[in-house]
Amino acid sequence: MGVIQMKKAQILLSTYNGEKFVEQQLDSLMNQDHKNLEVLIRDDGSKDNTIQILETYSKQYPNIKLIKGANKGVIASFFELALNASDTSDFFAFCDQDDYWRPTKVSRAIALLEKEDANIPLLYFSRLDIVDDKLQFIKHSQIPPQEVGLKNAIIQNVATGCTIVFNRAMLELFKSHIPAKENITMHDAWFYLLGAAFGKLIYDKESHLLYRQHSSNALGMADNKVKSAMIRYKNFKKEGKEKPFTKQVDEFYRLFKGDLTSDQRKLIEDFLLKRNSLLNRFSYILNTPLYRQNQRDTIIFKILYSFNSY
Repeated sequence: MGVIQMKKAQILLSTYNGEKFVEQQLDSLMNQDHKNLEVLIRDDGSKDNTIQILETYSKQYPNIKLIKGANKGVIASFFELALNASDTSDFFAFCDQDDYWRPTKVSRAIALLEKEDANIPLLYFSRLDIVDDKLQFIKHSQIPPQEVGLKNAIIQNVATGCTIVFNRAMLELFKSHIPAKENITMHDAWFYLLGAAFGKLIYDKESHLLYRQHSSNALGMADNKVKSAMIRYKNFKKEGKEKPFTKQVDEFYRLFKGDLTSDQRKLIEDFLLKRNSLLNRFSYILNTPLYRQNQRDTIIFKILYSFNSY
């Protein structure tokens, strides 16, 4: 009987001025128990010592490949990584520069993904262990209390990028229609929306990484109730002004309208088009099936929508 070949996985890591923590992250990636592993790094125009650190690691480890890029921002950087992903890998994992992955991070995701049909787009994401600068445990992230899916993904993202692992079918789905980055809330939100509409979402209640909280996070997660309330207020205030999820769903509808089921089209069209009058908006919020994971946030969404501010 022949030896079963371990499926190849590729980690997609975007860096920017990450000299403080990136070595710890790289060490954790090199310590994964899934050994058929490659790391593709794109540096987004760092001005500190990050490039020198990355070059040192890429010389030491032949499975680390480095792209030195101009500063485009986090969304464009991760999109470029996905577009340059390996043709020979079976699975792909988004990775941030300042976290720390347990040795089982990749193998756990692949074990769950391999239970599913590889021909459909699969998106794995998980719970987080939130830690401080020194990797000391603070708390677990909340498990989504409601079902994950399209009715949630239209107005919220719950798939934290650093936990996401996806298969080749998901990668090909992404590459089939590339959105304009200015219309996307974040790379992970776009993948959550794609997976919710066309694939299968696999949420893992176990955490296999340490999610570091510090002052320079691109996006942070609250570690106490006061901070949580402040972040929620700021996010809703921004959403009311910029309508990021409306722009993202509008972009999604433009690109994928012909691929949606009739029920999916109605779900999205109602969200986009029912805002043309106060009466329609009021009728919509009374009957909308869309929801955010927190009931209070769903109520706030409905209030903002009724004022055409979402």
